[in-house]
Amino acid sequence: MDDKKLIETIWNDMVLKKRFENNPYSLSCSEIELLRNQEKFEEIVNWEKISTHARLLNNLSLAGYKH
Repeated sequence: MDDKKLIETIWNDMVLKKRFENNPYSLSCSEIELLRNQEKFEEIVNWEKISTHARLLNNLSLAGYKH
């Protein structure tokens, strides 16, 4: 990940989130990828605050399993 993408991921571009909420089809593939990276970053930052059970369910849902 280059520096620009890292900065955008860390600072959590709220404008992009609002655009996604209002009109998700207006976003480019790179903007959607940036939102996905932001979500991953937030998961890493909040990892210690999440229970083990919630982590397991999250990992299973990411892998495509339904619970």
